[in-house]
Amino acid sequence: MISGEATFTEAHNTRDQAGIGLIAGRVTASLSGARTPRDTFRRPAFGAQSTLMASKLRLVVSATVTLAVLFAAVGVALIGTGHLSRLSILISVTAVVYLAVAFVGAAILRTQPHSRTGWIFLISGTAAPIASALNAAADVGAQVGRIDAASWIYLAQTPFSLLSVPLMATFGILLFPDRRLDTRRRRVLGRVFAVELLVLLVWALLSPESIDVPGLYNPIGVPGADVLVISVLLVGPLSLLACISLWRFARRDTGPYTPALRTAARVSFVVPASYIACVIAGFTSGDTAPIAVLENCAAIAVGAAAWIGIARHGLFDTRTVLNRALVYGFLSLALVAVYLIVVVSLGLFFGGLVPQVVAAVMAALAVLPLRDLVQRRINQLVYGLRDDPAAAFARLGDRLDAAGAPEDILPAAVRTVAEALRLPYVAIEVGGKVLCRHGRALPGETEALPLPFAGETIGHLMLQTRSGGDFSADERRLLADLTKQVAVAARAVVLTQALQSSRQRLVTTREEERRRLRRDLHDGLGPTLAGIALGIDTVRRATPPDGSVAELLARLREATESAVDDIRRLVYDLRPPILDELGLAGAVREQAVRLGVASIDVPEALPSLPAAVEVAAYRIAVEALTNAARHAPGTPVSVQLAVNSRLELSIADGGAGLPDGYRAGVGLNSMRERAAELGGLCVVSRRDPCGTIVRAEFPLFEEAL
Repeated sequence: MISGEATFTEAHNTRDQAGIGLIAGRVTASLSGARTPRDTFRRPAFGAQSTLMASKLRLVVSATVTLAVLFAAVGVALIGTGHLSRLSILISVTAVVYLAVAFVGAAILRTQPHSRTGWIFLISGTAAPIASALNAAADVGAQVGRIDAASWIYLAQTPFSLLSVPLMATFGILLFPDRRLDTRRRRVLGRVFAVELLVLLVWALLSPESIDVPGLYNPIGVPGADVLVISVLLVGPLSLLACISLWRFARRDTGPYTPALRTAARVSFVVPASYIACVIAGFTSGDTAPIAVLENCAAIAVGAAAWIGIARHGLFDTRTVLNRALVYGFLSLALVAVYLIVVVSLGLFFGGLVPQVVAAVMAALAVLPLRDLVQRRINQLVYGLRDDPAAAFARLGDRLDAAGAPEDILPAAVRTVAEALRLPYVAIEVGGKVLCRHGRALPGETEALPLPFAGETIGHLMLQTRSGGDFSADERRLLADLTKQVAVAARAVVLTQALQSSRQRLVTTREEERRRLRRDLHDGLGPTLAGIALGIDTVRRATPPDGSVAELLARLREATESAVDDIRRLVYDLRPPILDELGLAGAVREQAVRLGVASIDVPEALPSLPAAVEVAAYRIAVEALTNAARHAPGTPVSVQLAVNSRLELSIADGGAGLPDGYRAGVGLNSMRERAAELGGLCVVSRRDPCGTIVRAEFPLFEEAL
């Protein structure tokens, strides 16, 4: 026989797994105002009266989800009594994971109050924790010997168990995602499902064999009702018909959500498979425990999938419900704990109602002072620093102060804003370009808050709440103050980046001009002076050696040679000639070979590089190799040069390493400055286990500009 506790979990959770992907896309599309295929989840136009009704409906939905959370907390609290069986403990834990189903239903109903799918999710997700808590209470009553009360409690959970799984396994799959009973086959299935659920309810209420908790009985059991057990056996086949209907619908669908719908249709077949497997296991073993374990393990997996769907797609702003549930759940647990401790302690010395009365008073006196403290802590956990602006500003200041480089400032700022208000996505946009972001944008609209600086808007702070809804008044005030601080940081970073970009362009233009001048001097003026010197030699040979003309020609020859030497020196100072002769790779390799480097990992050829990058990398390599030869003679030195998205240079030696408290000299500072001019980085550090390593990275030309 299939237990009611075990039954509610499998189909309901598996149903949720089937629908979570598609529901995610369609609900978030609805939140963003987009229209979906077949006008799914149409947004109603509310008048004044409709708006009031919608407000009341949202209150009902929130209250229902809160009720589900509280009953799940009660089921978990009863575990602490030590009187629950393993099956009841498993069901209570599963109900906590299963809360995601109610959250998904509430997410749908927030925008589509008349959605059948939303109501099915909400009812099933709420009924399951209620059934779990009542089942746990009945189990506790059976363990302590209160059989009559426990039997009635168990009977009370029966309708809630049927509203969870069988409802999802039949109408949930049949109507998913937004279908109606508008075809003959669907209408027939709807009538059959309604009869099946009614018969199943009658069997669960009247059959003496429907209660599986040892020691309990059905107080309203009718012996002849056992024949209705056939309704349990029919759930699986009827659910299979619903799955086939959904699969046929998914195959005909051609909208953008077709892949998600077909995935949901395939996964939905797990529901009838679970029912049929449970029936087979029940007939073969006669033991419901393995069935329950199997069903609840699947429920945990499906519930986890629902939680992932909520977190990933932002289906439901759980903060309000979570805040209330945590506050009242914690206070309830504290109340129960104090009450039980006092009752047990006083029960050792007093009889009658004295322990209960004193325990109730003590529990109230102990819990009431905790409310404000618990509320503050949970508000900070759920809402962040909304109620403590000073702490938010202090955290922002600390993060900005700890940022070691300009590129770390804005990421620190957006991370602080996201953490201060528990936002899933925060970004800074300046000039139409997103400079940095924190988190991942959820489907739906993103709100843009202006970043004011010196009377103008320099950019926007892009924000998104988890529900896609609006911010509260307190959050607005905090954001208004935070954006002013973020704007100052953003302005400073933008100016720094602009200055760095200008510096890079100047250095790049300078080196390109030097390369052009060197080429002109080497290929133009140099040969011209050499030709003049040859002409002077020719004239000198034709002139008598003892005249004044010969002396003048000799002086001209010396001046020409001096000019050629000056040209050569200028050419070398403008740009090392070896770079034009061998390229950067060959120049570094030649310098390394000349100094006897043990390991050289330099490619044969590099792609075309900017002149500034070539010169800076070569100068750094020469300086690093010279330092290695001077300070670590005879030790192995390795050179690596590679181009990925950036030019990377690494030179390591096996010497004693940098001394403690060393101060960088002219050479090291020069290397760092050469890299910084081009937006690169040069780091000199100790090498494990010994030695020194110099790492330099340069952005390529497009990235540098």
